[in-house]
Parts: sequence; structure tokens; C-alpha cells
Amino acid sequence: MTLDQVKKLNIPQSPGCYQYFNKEGKLIYIGKAVNLRSRVFSYWRTSANHTPMKAKMVKEISKIKWVEVDSEIEALLLEANLVKKHQPYYNIMLRDDKRFNYIHISLEDEIPGVFLTRTIGKAGKYYGPFVSGLAVKETLKALRKIWPYCTMRKIQKKSCFYYQIGRCLGPCGQKVSIKDYKDQVIKPLILFFEGKKKRVIKSLPEEKREYMQQVLENTHVIGVAEKYANDVVELAKILNLKKVPQRIEGYDISNTFGKEAVGSMVVFNGGEADKNEYRKFKIVGKFSSDRKKGDVQMISEILERRLNNDWPLPDLMIIDGGKQQLNVAARILKKYKQDIAFIGITKGEGLRSAHAPDKIFFPGESKALELPLASPALHLIKRVRDEAHRFAISYHRKIRGKRFLAG
Repeated sequence: MTLDQVKKLNIPQSPGCYQYFNKEGKLIYIGKAVNLRSRVFSYWRTSANHTPMKAKMVKEISKIKWVEVDSEIEALLLEANLVKKHQPYYNIMLRDDKRFNYIHISLEDEIPGVFLTRTIGKAGKYYGPFVSGLAVKETLKALRKIWPYCTMRKIQKKSCFYYQIGRCLGPCGQKVSIKDYKDQVIKPLILFFEGKKKRVIKSLPEEKREYMQQVLENTHVIGVAEKYANDVVELAKILNLKKVPQRIEGYDISNTFGKEAVGSMVVFNGGEADKNEYRKFKIVGKFSSDRKKGDVQMISEILERRLNNDWPLPDLMIIDGGKQQLNVAARILKKYKQDIAFIGITKGEGLRSAHAPDKIFFPGESKALELPLASPALHLIKRVRDEAHRFAISYHRKIRGKRFLAG
């Protein structure tokens, strides 16, 4: 199909799912969108930065169908249910199994709860797969406002924190019976996840129906996830990378005058933090008393240990530091014969204010790049850097706290 042919289809601008078919009439791909027309058109724009597999798919598209829904949450769930049912070829080929997320309703627990998971067990109900963990988290957060589910798994003496703020019905503290909790929360959630929204709404009192509709319509889950994915594309363009980076790793260190020194490695997949892939390092080497030299030596140890493991290799490394840190990174990557893109980010000497410009350093370049504060690429780099910093500090505080308690 051509863009002109697609424009004649009168595709609506509402949320929903689109379906692509080949000339044999076989369903080859299912996607979701905040705006169906805009999303479908984007596949045919000359500026589209398609992977070879996606470009091949676009050439095969001969027919397009779509299903409109009332909210982004419903589009997200509908896509998952349709993909699970039809297993379109390109949905399988374009996805990364390690990034799948599922919603799990734990019917096997004393208190059935709702959880985000990457593994499928033998009990309970599972909905998915979902590529975006962020989108699922935002979905669950919104649905908890309508059906305040519990995540305590077992009855206890006191109700959980979420009961205090109205996000749990209280089965954990026996404020409501398990039967009533299942009837009022778990059963409606199961119906909603299965796409039976009308049936669920019909059973709600009128005032709650209006509230439910407001929550669903004002919760943005696809848009946020798509923005993060677009940030990655922008980053590839700004940094002139060979390909759009799927896996990005960020590194930082934390210590108190060289003591209790630790390092962190955080991982972002598709622009989102993937906490299951995070790694922390207790630094064991001896280092220079000079702070700058010591910091460089610590980064060196972290990178050596990281590359000595069989973890998946990143497409981009982001290191908290400037030229010296990049020089040591270049030396270590060369030693291990790894062709991985890497950059450093720093605010410069004495500039730790939130208003100070961030400087991005490239290997072999004498001058740093300063991106506009509104740059999506800078936002992503800073998210990775700040998360690595947070993770390193939290581990350092834990180590320091243990030493303090020991004596």
C-alpha cells in the first residue's frame, strides 16, 4: 500500500488497535495507538526510521483494519489479548522475549492480588504480553483507583499502607471478607482484563461509573511509553550512532573519601529502566588518595568486571564522568575487543547545581557537547545518569550503615 491509499481509508483519530494484513489476507501485525490515524500514517512517512524487519513488513501490508476504544488503557489491553489470540508473524519477530511483562492475578494466594511480572507460573491468571513495563505500571496504578486491590498476599494483624490511602479494600487487615473482596475487586478486574468492560460498568453504581470513565480517559499509558521510545531514536540521531540503541547501560560510583566504595550499573531497554538487569559492585581494589585519579580507577574496575561477565552487551554505555573516564573506557573496550558506543556526562568542575548545563563527552573529542534543556536525547541521557547515581548511592548507604552498626 502507498501513503495515498492509506489516507483514503478514513482512519479515525481515536485510541485503538490497528491490524495489518498481507495480500493473502493473513493477519501479520497488531499494534496499539493513542491516535490511530497518526500512528498508521507514521509507517509510510519518509522520515520513518524502520529496522530492516519493519521495513519488510510495511512492504507486505495490503489491507488495514482497526478497532476503536474509549481509552489508552483499553487499547493496551486489547492489543495484548489480540496478539495472544492470533500470534501475528511480525509481532513475534519484532519483539524481545526478555522484555515481556505480564499482569498476574494471584488467585493462588490467601489474598488474591494484582502484580507485574516477567515470568509465567502455574497458578493464577496472566494477561499479556506487554512490551512496555512503564505502560503496565501506569495502567495498574489507574485501575487501583477504581478497584482497590491488595498486594499483601496473606491476612495480617494490621491493614497495609494502601488501605490507609484508599488504594486497598482492606482484606489484609480483615476490614472486608475475602469473599466480598473477590466480588468487589478481583472478579471485576478479571472481566475488565478480558475485554468485558461493558459488563463490568453495568454492574457498578452510577456514581462509580462516571468516576471509572474519568480515570480511564485521563490516564495516558501508550503516549508515555511511545515518548520514551522516541527519545531513543532522537538519541541515536544526536550521537550519530550506527543504530538505535535498544540496551543502554549507565555507570556511576559512590564512596566516602575512598571508603565503602561501590559502583552501579543500570540498564534501560527501549528507553525504560529494566531493574531486573541492574548490577552493583563492591569495589575491592586499592586506589590513589587523589579523588580524581581514584574515581577513574574505580570506574576502570567496574568496567573490567562488567565485561568479564556474560551479561548481554549494551548498544550504548553512559558513564558519569569526563575525558579521563572515557579514556579508561576506551582502553578497556579495546582490551576486550568490544565495539560498543560510549559517552560521558558531567556538569564540570564545581557545577553540581540542577541549573548547571550538562556536558556530554565523546571519545577522542576535545570539546564537550551541550544539548538544549528541552532535548529528548538529553532527557534520556540524564535519566540513565541520575538512575545510576541513585542506585550507587543507595548501595553505598547500605554498606556504610552495616559498618556503622558493626562498630
